Amino acid sequence: MRALAWLVPLCLAYAPALWWCVERWNAPSGYFEHGYLVVPIGIAVVWWQRAAWRTRPAAVDVRGWWLLGPALLLHLSGVLWMIDSLSAASLCLAVPGAAWLVLGRQRLRGLWPVLGLVLFAVPAPIYVEGRAAFVLKEIAVQGGAWLGNLAGAGIVRSGANLHLTGTRESLFVAEACSGLRSLLALVLLAYCQACFLGNPGWVRRVAILLTSVPIAVGANVVRIASLCVLARVAGVPFAEGQGHTLANTVEWLAAVGALLGLDWWLWSRLARPVLAVPAPAAAGLPARRRRLWPHALLLWLLAGPLLFLGTYRPPAGPGDRAERLPVQVAGYDLVPRAPAEARRFEQSLPRWRELLGTPDFVWRRYRRSATPQARIQLVALFHDSNWKSVHPPRICIEGSDMDIEQDDVVPAPWLGTGVSAGRILARARADGVRYLTLSLFGTRDWASGSYTEFTMHHLPRAFWRANESGFLLRVETPLAAGEELAAAEARCGAFLAELLPAARELLR
Repeated sequence: MRALAWLVPLCLAYAPALWWCVERWNAPSGYFEHGYLVVPIGIAVVWWQRAAWRTRPAAVDVRGWWLLGPALLLHLSGVLWMIDSLSAASLCLAVPGAAWLVLGRQRLRGLWPVLGLVLFAVPAPIYVEGRAAFVLKEIAVQGGAWLGNLAGAGIVRSGANLHLTGTRESLFVAEACSGLRSLLALVLLAYCQACFLGNPGWVRRVAILLTSVPIAVGANVVRIASLCVLARVAGVPFAEGQGHTLANTVEWLAAVGALLGLDWWLWSRLARPVLAVPAPAAAGLPARRRRLWPHALLLWLLAGPLLFLGTYRPPAGPGDRAERLPVQVAGYDLVPRAPAEARRFEQSLPRWRELLGTPDFVWRRYRRSATPQARIQLVALFHDSNWKSVHPPRICIEGSDMDIEQDDVVPAPWLGTGVSAGRILARARADGVRYLTLSLFGTRDWASGSYTEFTMHHLPRAFWRANESGFLLRVETPLAAGEELAAAEARCGAFLAELLPAARELLR
């Protein structure tokens, strides 16, 4: 009954955030699949140490509100603005805070590392995840190609493709090869090894945790290099098939072996004989007992409103608005995908939907029949209450293996009085071609190219659950050799000006 008094209202208050965590554990990227291991590991450690913690008295400690109070405020902010990642992040304070409040410091002595496991159960926001995967992938591709060439692989990088010199074959390094999944899993393993096994010294614990990151990153670089060598020796089909599976297995075993080897070395250097000292008997005056029911009552009073705010969402619009955008815009015609391109796009759809936070999006190519060299690429997505999943356009551009040379917001009078457009000039790393992008956030009667203005427009409306459905239109064109930037900007501007009314009409 003591546990039910506080655990049930806390679970009710955090039910939407917990469900969001489970959804992210099941995401197509698989980066946070290890979340399913956190609860069993915590239960196992608590059971294993039961003989020690059962001897220590449990008592209500109001200092637990030092963590639980800020956690509930963060959770309230998350549910008010419908930012699930913020609500989930507050669990990192709520779980240890609630345990501290109900059990007290004496009972929790030695169990704090178990409560720290919650850090591994809460997934990072999609923006942070995508950025980390991009950085790790760059390290893996550059380092793997360099190391592979040292071994005689003969690799030339072109974006995410590693070409074998003298052949037409190449290895494609997908986003899943960034190594983020193995990094997070290895860090969890290192945390369990450092905190629950072996010598409890802080030097050993910190050394294992800090070293786990370069071990995981280095192992992934070696894996990419080995795939390059396998592609040269046995061919790309073998490297992408059986060789890929073999390299993944060897990488993980090597990383775990390196971690265990480091731990053995630290133990041999830091181990000291430990004298058996009998546990001191409890002494002194008993602590003043505090009642749990006032705190439990407060949690029950908060649980209902937090659960309601976390589950209620304004009704969403139809999920096919982006597909209904016109196929002819400003003299440009939609270019259908070739069968092979269509298959690759379908395979990538789950990950794109995960990153964009909505299935209501399109990525299209348009071409003008009179001047075939004039090309436009369109990325359009529509959102409802999931507005916070819309990211600044530069995130996708950087993820497309481009270097951004210019990023600003410019007046766009051709879109309406006082309207601005986001403008990005980027250069592709693979071939050096420059691309101009104009982007626009909008609703039925508002538009801006500034991500800050987009956030400030929707944030107060989300607070009152009066958020508007909207869209992001990103129009991109390559600059021909010697072409002036103004010409490319005029091309994108004309396309965006004709597309905007059609997008707004789909919101009515």
